[in-house]
Amino acid sequence: MDEKVRQQLVDDHFLFVSGDRNLIAAGMERDWPEGRGIYHNKDKTFLVWVNEEDQTRIISMQKGGDVKEVFSRLAGGIEAVGKSVKDASGKEFLIDPKYGYVHSCPTNLGTGMRASVHIDLPAGLKKEQASWRSGANS
Repeated sequence: MDEKVRQQLVDDHFLFVSGDRNLIAAGMERDWPEGRGIYHNKDKTFLVWVNEEDQTRIISMQKGGDVKEVFSRLAGGIEAVGKSVKDASGKEFLIDPKYGYVHSCPTNLGTGMRASVHIDLPAGLKKEQASWRSGANS
């Protein structure tokens, strides 16, 4: 990947950034950039991160409110990636019977699934939120 493409992916918040001191301390940046990668579809609504914090992070996202579509894409993508891994290596994703899917980040233990919703607040609400924060800090 050339530098211009890499920087655009970082600027668009699709590609992880190198140099995180916590990842370095944990030994998770030792192979950058050769031991890491990103794969995404044309619309960048489905991404697979390889060796960022976890060995594999599969992401589905899009603007708007169609959560069912996002989840359907995620489920199909997980199935496709799992099949590809099994076809190439003969192995499946590792799951511990007690702890579920084991990750480097303890917040992802178990299913390893995390859902996020980002909401744009109108300008008036943003201003009000700023006053809430300043009041909470006093």
